[in-house]
Parts: sequence; C-alpha cells; structure tokens
Amino acid sequence: MNWTAIKNKSPYEILEMLEMNEPPFNPFDIARKLNLNVERTLDYGKLDTEGQISVDEKNEPEIWINPIKSEVRQRFTLAHEIGHLANDVLPQIDNPIIDKYETLYRSNAYGGIETKANKFAAQLLMPLQPLENFIEEKRQEDTNLTAKEAIILIAAKFEVSKQAAFHRLQNLGLIASDYKYPF
Repeated sequence: MNWTAIKNKSPYEILEMLEMNEPPFNPFDIARKLNLNVERTLDYGKLDTEGQISVDEKNEPEIWINPIKSEVRQRFTLAHEIGHLANDVLPQIDNPIIDKYETLYRSNAYGGIETKANKFAAQLLMPLQPLENFIEEKRQEDTNLTAKEAIILIAAKFEVSKQAAFHRLQNLGLIASDYKYPF
C-alpha cells in the first residue's frame, strides 16, 4: 500500500486498511506498510526536536524521529507525524512541519494542527474499541482495578508511555478530569 492512501483518513480507517486489529499498534510497522521513509539517525542540529515531516524534491514524505528519545516517545512522535501526513501534508504538500518538545506536549503551541496530530497519535496507538475491550477484560480479572493500575496495564499492552495512557483515558472520560497524573 502507498502512503497516499491515508489522505484525510482517520486513525481507525488507517488501521482497518492495514488490517491491524490487536494491540500494540506499532507506528513503525504502519510506516513500513505504507512505504514511508522514516529516519532515526542522530542529527546534532535537531537534538531539541522530537520529530519532523517534510517532502523531498520528488514530493515524497520524509519523516525524521529523534533517536535519543525513549522508544515509547519515538512511537508517539511517529504516530503524530503520520497524523500530520494524513491531515496536513497530503492536503497541502509544500510546508515542512517540525515538532519540538513544546509543540508536541503543550496544547496551545502551533494551535489546532498540533492538537489534532496529538489526538490522531493517541487514537492510532490506543484506538477506542481495543482500548475499551482491554479495560473491560482487566476489570473482569480485577473488579477493584484502580485508575493508576489501568494506566500501567494500558501503557504496557499498547506500548505507550504512562503519560500518553493517562491523557487518552482522561480525554475519553474513562477517568475523572480532575484525577491527577499519579506518576
């Protein structure tokens, strides 16, 4: 499959197209299936950058992920960049998007496109139905499952950070909005 197939597609549609149904949903596997070029080479000029997507002279997307970041951070960043590809780059292919730490983790930076890319990444890595199924399975095993325990289990199963799992659960209303990050 070619990367152009994901233009304006939701994370759920992309996972369905790629026949990926069970966690973990690895964005590096997704990129391979879409024939995307993803680089993880050390670039001292980009140490403050989480990742970036740009387009080469042949209008082919190039994604760079900072290799000094943790594996779960790299996975989230790649999912975020795939979100940019689907929603921002393919619709208007001429502008490179560079994501620094502040861009990825502060919702007001760069405005709506960064918030949208973060939401896309969370949905791609932790799609609603598999996430709800997993939580239900764990609740059946332990009826006293706490939010903190759920976050740990989700982070391990979906191969995301505890922070990403926390925000996904909170954004879905599965944990209270006033529940403080416990780690």
